[in-house]
Amino acid sequence: MTQGQRVLCLLHWHGEPPYGLTALGVAPDRLAEAEEKATAALAGLALPASWQGADPALRRQFVAACRAVPTAGLWHLADERPAADEDRARHDCFHALSAEWPEADLLPAKESDRLPGLTALVRLTALVCRMPPEVWLDAEEDLLDIYDTYTVGTLPDDLF
Repeated sequence: MTQGQRVLCLLHWHGEPPYGLTALGVAPDRLAEAEEKATAALAGLALPASWQGADPALRRQFVAACRAVPTAGLWHLADERPAADEDRARHDCFHALSAEWPEADLLPAKESDRLPGLTALVRLTALVCRMPPEVWLDAEEDLLDIYDTYTVGTLPDDLF
């Protein structure tokens, strides 16, 4: 993806503390292909409750299957500020997304309902991003390894 190229983003909001927003970007001209490949990769597989707690063989199976999905990038931000309520955290995460990934066009929720494969992929990726940062996985088990570009971080206390 070149700088400034528009991408369509599917979103996943984690509504339990620590709150978090995950955005999966796909080039508009590859949306149908990405959905087809994500559906094929995740069809029949039950998503684990956590990535860290999932069997390593299952993690490798998911990663191998998802490598074919053409993504333009991934962005995940968690709000770990103790005083942040959900509304404030959501506002701050969306503000940070628009500042850091200005070429992202957010897909409306009803549109993403028609993309079950990519929706499953963004939810699965959100699980990976919620893992403790000190846990290191081999590339074959790290779902973030399928993305060419990604950002994972937290909102700083003095952001806004």
